[in-house]
Amino acid sequence: MQLYRDREKFGAAGVRLAVIGQGEPAQAAEFRRSQSVELPLLVDRERISYEAAGAKLATVGELIGPRIVGRMLKRTLASRLPSGGIAVNQGRIVNHPAQLGGVLIIAPDGSIRYAHMSEDSSDIPPNEEVLAAARAIRPHVDTGRVEELGLAPASPPAPFAD
Repeated sequence: MQLYRDREKFGAAGVRLAVIGQGEPAQAAEFRRSQSVELPLLVDRERISYEAAGAKLATVGELIGPRIVGRMLKRTLASRLPSGGIAVNQGRIVNHPAQLGGVLIIAPDGSIRYAHMSEDSSDIPPNEEVLAAARAIRPHVDTGRVEELGLAPASPPAPFAD
């Protein structure tokens, strides 16, 4: 959810952020509610989009090896300390726990203009790199095409109640 932290910058660049996750629409809606995330969250039960994008399944070392844990701890501290805390709520892992993800920028014509597929669980591109690529093309995610990709949208974002 690193990109979500800079959602205003992406919005100013004309970018609509969307997330593809594993699981069921109800799980996606619960994730969005529990994490207070208001953006399109699509689910891919069979992980077809992951395979099409070239996302890999991680080995144990790529998930929790010493180098990976060190990188993740450093990134967590750097991103959370300025806000006054380091609490992280991972939530329950659904579907395949070793499935790695990535970041894609899809232009209005459907072409992929930027791709960063994670090599391990700590491999996340810097937001500024993704933002620079986005600004170069001003892409917009065509959420009308998600059904063509075999994805099911979660329920639309709703206001969060206390």
